[in-house]
Amino acid sequence: MDGIVLIDKLQGITSNYLVQKIKKHIKKTFNENIKVGHTGTLDFFATGLMILTLGKATKLTQYFQGLDKEYIAVGELGRITDTYDVNGKVIEERKCNIEEEKLTQIIKSFEKTYLQYPPPYSAKRIEGKRAYQLAKEGITPQLKPKEVSIYKVEILDINLPFFKIKVHCSSGTYIRSLIKEIGDEAGCGAYTKELRRTKINGFSVENALPLEKFLKLEKEEIEKVVIPVEKSLPFLPKIILDEGFDFRFINGQRFKVNFVETTGITAVFSNTGKFLGIGKVDENKILHPETVFR
Repeated sequence: MDGIVLIDKLQGITSNYLVQKIKKHIKKTFNENIKVGHTGTLDFFATGLMILTLGKATKLTQYFQGLDKEYIAVGELGRITDTYDVNGKVIEERKCNIEEEKLTQIIKSFEKTYLQYPPPYSAKRIEGKRAYQLAKEGITPQLKPKEVSIYKVEILDINLPFFKIKVHCSSGTYIRSLIKEIGDEAGCGAYTKELRRTKINGFSVENALPLEKFLKLEKEEIEKVVIPVEKSLPFLPKIILDEGFDFRFINGQRFKVNFVETTGITAVFSNTGKFLGIGKVDENKILHPETVFR
């Protein structure tokens, strides 16, 4: 069984715990070990969409990781926590005398591309250790900023000291950092009280199954909810190869594809509709196999 499945993560569990529960249920149901992976974690306190890869589709993880995301978040002004979220320790409290109109202006000002610092409690690696491991040891991790893009911020509600926003952003954006930055600009700090991922590119949490529901599915039901590999990459351009060239592709050969208009990463299919893998078309219209499905 190869493909992806959309799962709505619960609050209060880790992404790894979710993957292990899914893997255990699939093994029990199909009586075989099937690889299960995720394409991007969600914080312990967060809920929402996770894309899990199954079987051979675990080879495609990297192509999902760079997709744009959409989140709905609730921030609370006037409090700062060490983790930037509701599970952290409150390290500072400040009075926040800000008008709704000014807060609106601040929030909208983040619709831009800029360098964002990850939270100290994050999974970023620093000399072989995770940042959160260093933070727990009382060491302030020396994190480097990363360029992120906030395409759109929609203000859903303001009921001071709380504000609720919907954020469409690039991969790698930390919403916890964004909420804190909004609080910093407001002059009183803020932390993320609630966080829910609603979209990953064109995939929506509305089409995802809650974990507890997935764990009750029988074999035939699981097969129905799994999106097959050939339909799991709608965000990539598609190349169809004539007979003979499909054999060359799966054997790692490079060749010209003058009929292709675009360059870059592409999903490659045979003329019978079989998914062959992922290739990269260079500026000379040469197709390079990158990830092959035999």
